[in-house]
Amino acid sequence: MTNIVKCSKKQLDRTLKDFIKMENIDSNDISEWIRLINDFIYKFELKTEVNENVKPSIKTNKEEQAVIEKMMFALEGSKISLNYIFDGNVNYIEE
Repeated sequence: MTNIVKCSKKQLDRTLKDFIKMENIDSNDISEWIRLINDFIYKFELKTEVNENVKPSIKTNKEEQAVIEKMMFALEGSKISLNYIFDGNVNYIEE
């Protein structure tokens, strides 16, 4: 599988379109967003980790965060961020 983080803009756009064809989400349902993000992480073998305990959080790096948020934007059509989904509980992986 192609490393989605290293894709050209054209490849990334095509890959995101293919991924979101299969998805439908209620933009107000945080649990659905978390499920979708987990599916995306798994499908594209990202290093990002989601913790779904009492207070959900995410551990990611800047590149993967950008790709995940592009996918969210492509699906939702409006700017939505990991900070919003995880209520500011975003931690960054050292690279």
